[in-house]
Amino acid sequence: MLLPRRPKLVIFDKDGTLIDFVAMWGNWAEEYIARMCTTVSDDLHDPLYELFGVDPVTHRIFPDGALAIAPEAVTQRRIEALLQNNGIPATDATTLVQQLWQPPDPAKTAHPCADLVALCAWLWQNGAIIAVATADNRAPTLSTMQSLGIASYVGTMACADDPGIAPKPAPDKVYAICATLGIDPADAIMIGDTPSDMLMGRAAGVMACIAVLTGVSSAEELAVHADVVLANVGHLAEVWPFA
Repeated sequence: MLLPRRPKLVIFDKDGTLIDFVAMWGNWAEEYIARMCTTVSDDLHDPLYELFGVDPVTHRIFPDGALAIAPEAVTQRRIEALLQNNGIPATDATTLVQQLWQPPDPAKTAHPCADLVALCAWLWQNGAIIAVATADNRAPTLSTMQSLGIASYVGTMACADDPGIAPKPAPDKVYAICATLGIDPADAIMIGDTPSDMLMGRAAGVMACIAVLTGVSSAEELAVHADVVLANVGHLAEVWPFA
């Protein structure tokens, strides 16, 4: 498949699309669960794995689970509710969740899924603006872009803690990006690693939804919603129209 025309805007998801999801979040989630079980009770082991959407035996991260698609604040509220259901007072539950969170350091855990500097430079040379739509918060997203050396290429971002923007798969992040840049969604493409990314792009009316296999979803899970499935973002030139 070739794109019908050159897009003016390329919107990337972050985790699992630009960077290795497991390297940043998989190990972190299991360490967080271990800290919580040590601090509170081993009885939280299975419920926390279920809450995050991670298989405790195979360590597979499910594409519709909280770790894969939920904003940080939503996941934290769910953990607080779980702690309260296990007899922890509300105030103590909030304190525990915050104290043990310890988010990953992008400089150490953001492993690119392709040569992102070369990819971004190539997109700019081909007239495309770059944006990021992520379920992560703005500060760590900016730190990640800086660690990857591509912050200067990113025209704008839509992040989980941006006010008034609904999470994926709602189209709000795409709408916000397009409004900021003055570009019609029909002139944009969405690239991500989950069905949620594809559904967001589809709901916003983008030109095409492109899935990559560097995240938590299988080709079969993605093909249902994507126009094309690529091995990684480095293969974008395979669908790019040069005429």
